[in-house]
Amino acid sequence: MINKKNIGSRVFWGISLLVLLLWLTAYPETTVKHSAKGFFIYSSQITGLLGFSLFAITFILAARIKWLEQYFGGLDKMYHTHHQMAKVAFFLLLLHPILLAGRWIPQDISKALWYFFPVHRRIAIDLGSWALWGLIILMLVTLAIKLPYDKWKLSHKFMGVVFIIGALHVFTLEELVFASPALFIYLLLLSIAAISAWIYKSFLLEYFIEKHRFQVANIDRLSEEVMEITLKSDKAVKFVPGQFYFFTFVAPDITRESHPYTVCSAQDQNRIKIMVKTLGDYTRDLYQKLDTGTTALLEGPYGQFDFTHEITNQVWIAGGVGIAPFLSWVRNLRDQSSEVNVDLYYCVDTEKEAVHLDELKVFEERSTKFKVHLICADREGFLSACEIPELAEKAVFICGPKAMREKLLRECKTKNIPKDKIHFEDFDFV
Repeated sequence: MINKKNIGSRVFWGISLLVLLLWLTAYPETTVKHSAKGFFIYSSQITGLLGFSLFAITFILAARIKWLEQYFGGLDKMYHTHHQMAKVAFFLLLLHPILLAGRWIPQDISKALWYFFPVHRRIAIDLGSWALWGLIILMLVTLAIKLPYDKWKLSHKFMGVVFIIGALHVFTLEELVFASPALFIYLLLLSIAAISAWIYKSFLLEYFIEKHRFQVANIDRLSEEVMEITLKSDKAVKFVPGQFYFFTFVAPDITRESHPYTVCSAQDQNRIKIMVKTLGDYTRDLYQKLDTGTTALLEGPYGQFDFTHEITNQVWIAGGVGIAPFLSWVRNLRDQSSEVNVDLYYCVDTEKEAVHLDELKVFEERSTKFKVHLICADREGFLSACEIPELAEKAVFICGPKAMREKLLRECKTKNIPKDKIHFEDFDFV
């Protein structure tokens, strides 16, 4: 039985691979043996078309289409599929001209090298060269250069321009695209969907998506790096404990960036809380400059991190401010009856970093089904999945830094814990 949360990734990978079957309707003779030159031509077509299809789908997955996230297990999982597809697309699109240039090796090395540049007599080939170099530059910016988030986000918008140039390259290759009506329709629909998604995400999202208007009611600086922000609104908002919103704070000294933060408060009609840790320039400005009365715009909620759909015995593992969704769960459980038995492992570097530990301890004293375990790296070292009793018989929820999460996931795999019993929240997609 296919889990609903896994359907999205499989469907979109399937859509991209469909281009290979449609390519065969245009060139069925490729199933027989060819010369070396034929191999370069046809393999370049396969890599080019598949890379183009994957590239197109990345725009759809990046458009933050809310109803789609349920088929991926959350917006973070949807963005990870986007990242995986983008990497494969880049590799295939890079391989595409390399295979074509390979026709001239070894007899004409200079011709092979010049093939990568827009110096051809056909506009279709020049468009492909421009798209290739645009993609290379933007991928280098994305992967190799550590830009501030707002600058990175701006550079990412140019991906749409590169895609449009690439689409023009594809549709001016009449001998390929128009060889099969099915292939032409597929590429046309995919291109329209990708360009529409790019325009929506880059230019129209701010105007079309609903945003809740809140005001900062209170700021509690819990430590030198972490603060808890209380926001209130005149209108009620609904969220499932464990979900997150994208927050934009409207203040003169704070950039209008949109960042995701998990709600850490109980469900309330018009008041929510979030925790923010200083991890960069933006969060440092928030910590130092945010003041009460500041307007906040909230987009969401997003996320599928929900303990209520799992078995009774559960393990919650939090790292640092990754305690946020678990705090929301605990604060909701205080007012509700639940049959869930929980062991919460709260992982921090030092005990003073364990914000709201007293609150968790109070809940532990009142509940016979909740136990908190404080794991301090400076005393006990890092938590290992092997140290958690009967873990294979429980549902596991993880929220924390990437290194901690990946370590625990590897250890859970060695203990043969089923993937569908392991749930994690991951904000590395931003």
